[in-house]
Amino acid sequence: MKARLFDASSIILLAKKHPEKAPTTLTGEHILDLTTYEIGNAIWKINKLVKKTDKPTAMGAIEQAYHLTALMNIIKIQSLHELSATMENAFDHSLTFYDSAYLTAADIHESTLVTEDKRLAEAAQEANIPTIDTDTLIKTT
Repeated sequence: MKARLFDASSIILLAKKHPEKAPTTLTGEHILDLTTYEIGNAIWKINKLVKKTDKPTAMGAIEQAYHLTALMNIIKIQSLHELSATMENAFDHSLTFYDSAYLTAADIHESTLVTEDKRLAEAAQEANIPTIDTDTLIKTT
């Protein structure tokens, strides 16, 4: 089976909608080294900016995120070529550098990109990189 690369949005949604399936679904899959920071930022935004949760709830969510991402393999940029390819993809597909990092890593590692981000999924389709969202993934596993 082809490896899957999960972006932050997919991990957050998987943990929220399918907490009982998240650990087995994520075990052995891939994330980028920046993914845990993106998840943390999303939790912080919910806590501080949207004010939908409180600090203890946010701390519980970050602990859950840690335990889930600890089950996964971390991909890091390994060369100037990979960093340059990320910048090229950002320009070519009008993506943020962060989103382009997911696109580039999925391409380099021949992975299926798991994302809820419609713009990122469209860019992946343009680049012939397979994608799947979490709802479809859960239905097929």
